Amino acid sequence: MTQDLTPTPTATPFPTDLPTLARDVLAPFLVGVGVALLILLVALLLARFARTATLHALARTKADQATALLIGRVVFVAVLTIGALTALGAMGIPWTTVIALASVLGLAASLALQDVLKNFVAGIYLLVERPFRLGEEIKVKEFVGRVETVDVRTTVLRTAEGDSVMVPNAILFAEIILNRGIRPPPGSPAEPPAKGDEPSPV
Repeated sequence: MTQDLTPTPTATPFPTDLPTLARDVLAPFLVGVGVALLILLVALLLARFARTATLHALARTKADQATALLIGRVVFVAVLTIGALTALGAMGIPWTTVIALASVLGLAASLALQDVLKNFVAGIYLLVERPFRLGEEIKVKEFVGRVETVDVRTTVLRTAEGDSVMVPNAILFAEIILNRGIRPPPGSPAEPPAKGDEPSPV
């Protein structure tokens, strides 16, 4: 009598145990997301505090107001970027992956935002070279107005009619600028008299 040596199939266990999956995978992931959100919140608060502290420190010096504003924004973005990278690392993503991802995103952003970067570099040049200051009246192309602020991408001019003109920094970088300085308001004693109002010699 021959014996059947064919192995009898055995029931394979369920490949994934849901309690084990929740304990070993889902729980660490949720903890990592919570820690990352907490790091982002702390980074946002630190970025605001660093910007405020920088502006207060520069206010005690002779730094130009627009330059101080730009430095404050750079400090804010730098602290927030460090916080975002730290949050990605807290989620378990290797630092090499984080750095590679930041490099790829930076390259893609630089290619997609060429005009913004061009205006940003021109804005830095305007703040360093300072061909005009806040409050001075300038003329660029056909627009005349007082300089209200120098942003990352544009410079805001306030015309005599009260209109707000946003001029791209790249245009100010390349065009001829007529700087009329800080002109006194009409009727003030510092305003030079008109030709018809000059007193006649007696």
